[in-house]
Amino acid sequence: MFYIEFRLVISEEVIIRKYKNTDYVQLCKVHDEARMQELIVGNAVDLYAPLEVAIYKEELFSETIYVAEVNNRIIGFVAFKENELGYIYVLKDFQGKGIGGKLLDTVIPYLERPAFLEVFPSNIKAKRLYKSRGFVEETKEKMILD
Repeated sequence: MFYIEFRLVISEEVIIRKYKNTDYVQLCKVHDEARMQELIVGNAVDLYAPLEVAIYKEELFSETIYVAEVNNRIIGFVAFKENELGYIYVLKDFQGKGIGGKLLDTVIPYLERPAFLEVFPSNIKAKRLYKSRGFVEETKEKMILD
């Protein structure tokens, strides 16, 4: 049996920029898809709520948000407040292509130190990304950047 693997190649430039209110619908799509993926990895699917429902509980829009965009399409975003990295989500089709790293590289200089984030212990890919940018594990669920 043969398997053919298709990989999405990003031929257009990835732009990292600050969030605008006109990005809301696309940001919700990225959040909802990536949040579900994160909760599946963390075995916590029962915590899922679409952003439009969880908007006030999650307090995303009280944070500074940067988006990753290709061809006027939002494919990922990162959000932070003071010393906490609250969100970093990238659409599944664009993961593993350096987008998360570009988003982190954009906001790390703005994070107060020590900075922290929370991550599911089973989210090995995310932990690998954070470690590549200098974060270290403080606990199984918390990583710190000095």
